[in-house]
Amino acid sequence: MSKTSGRPLFSRFPGNVVAKPPCRMTNANMYGFFIKGKTNAIQTYIDQTLNSVPDDTGQYECLSPYVLLTFTDIQNIASLAPGFAEQGSMQETDIIIWLPVAKMVKGKVDHIYWYPAFICVNNIYALINGINTWGYNKYLCDYTMPNIGENPGKFSISVDAFQPFTPQTKMAKHLLMEVTKVNDGPTNKVSEFIELIKEVFTLLSAEKSFFNMDINALKQLLSGFKQPQMDQILFKQFPDGSGEKAVYQGIMHSPSIIKKIHSAEIYEHEYDVTLHQVDTFRLDEAFGIPLGTQRALLPFNVLMDFDQEAAFALAETN
Repeated sequence: MSKTSGRPLFSRFPGNVVAKPPCRMTNANMYGFFIKGKTNAIQTYIDQTLNSVPDDTGQYECLSPYVLLTFTDIQNIASLAPGFAEQGSMQETDIIIWLPVAKMVKGKVDHIYWYPAFICVNNIYALINGINTWGYNKYLCDYTMPNIGENPGKFSISVDAFQPFTPQTKMAKHLLMEVTKVNDGPTNKVSEFIELIKEVFTLLSAEKSFFNMDINALKQLLSGFKQPQMDQILFKQFPDGSGEKAVYQGIMHSPSIIKKIHSAEIYEHEYDVTLHQVDTFRLDEAFGIPLGTQRALLPFNVLMDFDQEAAFALAETN
């Protein structure tokens, strides 16, 4: 008997807004920027989350000091599940820091995932469903980013937070990150998602410190996009009433199945990414991203439709 088979059904009552997956995202306009953190900080974060769940089959390791920062404006999201698909749809914006992570089994790469370790969104419905169903580490934010077809010149994210940590500090809005185009360059269009991914990893592999893995693992990473899909891994947990113990912890897997690519471009523009100190969100400590400004690698834009599938547990405790 599986762990889930003996559990009670989720209680759905009037006013409960937790919908059922999967959900369809259409006209998802994603801008991406690779930025450098520190391998040891990222591995510590992975150990505190994914590796905190006992899993006899393997452990999770950081693949790269480089993380992917994305700004994605999703024009329309709706559940595909019967009974929920008829309720309506919404717009959602996600700003995410993705970590490339490998599941290691007996010292070898068994599978490669993308870990959306930090996420900010712009509406409460997305926040509640993302945390409760999938286990996304979500928070609310204000943001700026271009609309489809506009000049991709400026991006920012601001959060309600404590800065600095002191007994006298009141929560207020603080600028956390900003991305600014500093030089224009050519735009290189690609026709298929797999072309974009191959181009990304061809260019990034030239950075000697980008990947901490052998060529076979890199080939596996590329092969995972043939469907095409993006394998996400998540750390899901809920605290008890004291905030001391976890009543549930799980390592979750949820693939993003890409249904259509409307357009894809790799920019040769130059972008600066600036991280500001906000004590509630010390991304410098979590991922080793230095405070201040660094030049982004391989900026790109993809306009696509995709399905976010239900999440299932690879390992769990409860």
